[in-house]
Amino acid sequence: AMNQAQALSSVNYRILRTISLDHHFYIIDIAYSDKGTVCLSVCADQKYGSTVITKRNPVGFVLPTGSYIDYGHWKFYYINDNIVNACSCTDSYLSINGPKVVQNKADVNLFQTHGIAVCKSDYILVCQWNRKFKDQSAGKVVKLEYIADNRNDIVLEIESDKNQPLYICPTNIAENGNGDICVFDVRAVVVTDAGGMLRFRYQGNLRDFDPYGICCDSSCNIIVADMKNDKIHVIDKDGAFHVTYDGIKMPRAICIDENNNLYVGEWHTDTVKVIAR
Repeated sequence: AMNQAQALSSVNYRILRTISLDHHFYIIDIAYSDKGTVCLSVCADQKYGSTVITKRNPVGFVLPTGSYIDYGHWKFYYINDNIVNACSCTDSYLSINGPKVVQNKADVNLFQTHGIAVCKSDYILVCQWNRKFKDQSAGKVVKLEYIADNRNDIVLEIESDKNQPLYICPTNIAENGNGDICVFDVRAVVVTDAGGMLRFRYQGNLRDFDPYGICCDSSCNIIVADMKNDKIHVIDKDGAFHVTYDGIKMPRAICIDENNNLYVGEWHTDTVKVIAR
């Protein structure tokens, strides 16, 4: 499964609608809730400070900390200083005061925590990087058990397969419907099974493949935002490339709703595009 995936078919996407944000943001991540709203994590201008920017539906709120976020168990989760924060919310407001905390047991001086995925089961997946560069750069995926009273247990750490490192600098993550763990790494999407065994490594069908956002649809297709090439890649659950959608500029963050509509946050934008097949 290490070989480059080959193109099998092509599917056209169309822009279903756009959602106005009122302001231009550098979008880092986006998450869809089961209440029909989306949350954005952005690098906001200093004038917004550290407060939460409330928005009208369907954008519930904007988190200006530039953290990776996800939604599950009726809460939004975000990474801050290597801590996973679980935040209660309403349709239009995110409370960041007194959040429940799931503390990562890894040494914060050795590893930096990036992406997060809330699994359908009571687990949370996070990406970690060892803060080193070039040949010394390495990362891992940590599976944490979700416990609501501020405690956690590390269930699994995924670093290598057959004594070969899996990651260089894993940055964002998604759990597929078949249980696979899908991670975007340096110029690659690395997919393992639930136990950490490598299934395939997708390195794009374009030069300078530069993945950022990642999510999975109800058919277990893996959808990847290729920021540098202004494209979205769709890969099936076995790593076969299906399509690129090129009607957007610098797609950075993506999430998907229950109808398989894709919400796309571009790197510097005042709108979120909703696209459908």
